[in-house]
This record gives sequence, structure tokens and C-alpha cells, in this order.
Amino acid sequence: MNTAKKQTRLEMRGIRRSFGERAVLRGVDLRVEPGQVLGLLGPNGAGKSTLIAIADGTLAPDAGSVMVDGIDLRTRRRAAAAVIGSAPQSLGIYPTLSLQENVRAFARLHGLRGSALRARCTEVIEGLGLASSARLPAEHLSGGQKRRLHLAMALTHQPRLLFLDEPTVGADVESRQQILDLVRRIAADGAAVVYTTHYLHELEQLPARIAILHDGIVEERGTVDDVVHAQGGGALRVRVPGDAHPPTGWVREGEWLVGEPAPTATGELLADLITGLGERAGGITDVQFSRPTLESAYLRILQERAPRSPSIVGVHDAAA
Repeated sequence: MNTAKKQTRLEMRGIRRSFGERAVLRGVDLRVEPGQVLGLLGPNGAGKSTLIAIADGTLAPDAGSVMVDGIDLRTRRRAAAAVIGSAPQSLGIYPTLSLQENVRAFARLHGLRGSALRARCTEVIEGLGLASSARLPAEHLSGGQKRRLHLAMALTHQPRLLFLDEPTVGADVESRQQILDLVRRIAADGAAVVYTTHYLHELEQLPARIAILHDGIVEERGTVDDVVHAQGGGALRVRVPGDAHPPTGWVREGEWLVGEPAPTATGELLADLITGLGERAGGITDVQFSRPTLESAYLRILQERAPRSPSIVGVHDAAA
């Protein structure tokens, strides 16, 4: 039995970075282990792009250290780059080359040659459902196919640490599902994935661990279930026609009484309402419960941190 300790894929300590007088990162500590998908969230301008650029070696920090698979990124950048894959939001494909030529070009950049190159390129192209389009010029591909090609290029050298920034933007439903399926397989094989997205339900599907970058610091929140459970956010809606004053803990919205239960206390809240309504409980005509989601939990976290900020207008701030 192999009892060897698995190497941490990414370890960042004390990362600081400023642009002029503006301190963007103020001492970030972050660890990503083998097999983990880390959903990195934060409002617009929080510094997520800066943090990822430092983690993948394209930007130097003002202070702090980055270890990638046990390799010091500052002193052994070339060795670290060999185990990093990155698919930024902006597509880096050559439009006049075929899909297959794009993948092979990146494989050669990472040192693959001969039969190993051909086998690996075939593997990633087929794995992303692109085999039937392999000979098409990239400029003739659909938006979803281009997004999958972009990811295929990042995977040619089998990275052990993968950065995905909005990997499903512009992708159709089928392409999005193929990308998510591939991310799950990559993590199951032991790689670590740092994933940013506007579509927070994708992090629920993967599933992912959640880290939030706010005020220059990263706060790890645990699994999606941990975040949702801690924040709640579900609503119990009971239709009771009339205009009588609602019981304590409830608000009236037209014919509906709306309450917000603790994560495991929906039944108790409803029972308390019925007791509080007394004879009026006979007038209940409908009961609805909206399940709390990562989106609702995340918005609550943002509102707690900046309750008066007009910039907290929606979940689309999550991955900018």
C-alpha cells in the first residue's frame, strides 16, 4: 500500500501586490491539494486575475512565495511552468490553423514529440468531443467548440495544476457539460483546478471548495454545502389571503407570508406559523420553499461585508 504523502499542488504564502498606491493583495495565503477544484470568488476588482497571474508565474508578487507541486516558482520558474496549465478567459487560438494544428502546436511548445504528441493530442481532442471537427479551421468553429479547443490546448502536457477562467463563456449546453465532465475527470486523476465563473451553479455541479477574495485577503469557506449551510438563504412562502399583521419573524408580501428558516428548521418554522395564525391557519392555500443555493449564499456574504455598497448588484460580480 502506497502511504506516500501527496504533494500540495499550490501553496501561496504572504502574497502581496500593489499597483501604484493601491494595494490589491495584502497577504494572501492559499493551498490547493491534489484532486481539489477550488472556486475562486470575489467582487469586481478584488484582484482575482492578479492572484492567478502570480500563481501561474506571469506576474511577480511584491512579497510572498508560491510553490507549485513542491517547486519554488520564483527560483525554478521553468520547472514549475511545466506542471501548470492555464485557459484564460480570452481565447488564445490561431484562427487560420485547424483545430488539430492548434492543439499540436501547443503540445510541441511543451516538448511533446512523435508518437507521444500524436497520442496525447488525439486523447484531449476526443475527450472534449472535438474529433469530428479536428480538421476545421479554428475560425469556423462554433463558440462552444472554440472554448473546448482553448481548454484542450491547456491540457496537452497533462498539467498537475490547472487555472480555468470563465471556461464556459459562450459555450452551449452540451459544450458546458463536456467541460464540466472533463474538469471532474482531471481532478479525479489527481490534478488541482482553480476555477472562476459567473455561473455559480457550475461550482455546485463539480463540486468545488470555495474561497473568497475580499479586501486583499483570501478566506477559504469549505465545500459548497458548507457555504450554503452556513449562510442559509432559503425562503418559506405561505399564501394566506388577507391583510392581518404577520406573526413575529414573518413579513407580508401581498397574499404571501415570507419567512427565512435556519438551514434545518423549515418544518419548525412552518409549525410555529400555523400555531401563531391560530384559526387563520385554515386560510392557507399554498406553501412554497425555495432551496438555498451557492448564489444566494454568496450574495449574502457580499451584503454582510458591504451592506451599503451600491456595487453589490448581482452574482455576475463573482468572477471578474
